[in-house]
Amino acid sequence: MPRSIFSYIHPAGSFGLPEFKDSRCALCGNLDMDCSCTECEHPVAVDGGEQRCGVRGCLEHLLDRELLARIEILDARLENLRQEAARRETPTLPCPECGEVQTVTIYNNGPYLCHGYFYAGDRHGWIRKGRY
Repeated sequence: MPRSIFSYIHPAGSFGLPEFKDSRCALCGNLDMDCSCTECEHPVAVDGGEQRCGVRGCLEHLLDRELLARIEILDARLENLRQEAARRETPTLPCPECGEVQTVTIYNNGPYLCHGYFYAGDRHGWIRKGRY
C-alpha cells in the first residue's frame, strides 16, 4: 500500500485503517509494505506444473544455515539491547527512613515507594506520601 507524507493512501471505497498486526514479514519483521526481503525462488508444484514460490520472506524454503544465521544475528541484537537497558539503570537516592537504595530500570519506571515515601526523581528525591 503506498504511503503519502502525512498518512496512508487507501484505495477508493476502503474505509478505516488497515490491520497491521498480521501484516508483518515473518523473516525481517517489517510491515509488508516495508519488507526488504527478496521473493523466494524455490520451485513448487502448482496444478501439475512447476512454478517458483514467489513469497517475500518465505520461511518454509529458507535453508537451515540461513535460518541459523538469522537467529544468531537476532540473538546478538537482543543481547546488545539488554546491555543498553542495564546501562541505563540508575539508583535512587537512599530512603530517608531506612537508607535503602532501589534501582530505576526501563522495565519498571516507578512509582518507587519506601516507608511511606514516594521517589520523585533525583531533583526532588523522596517525598512523604500525601505531600506532593
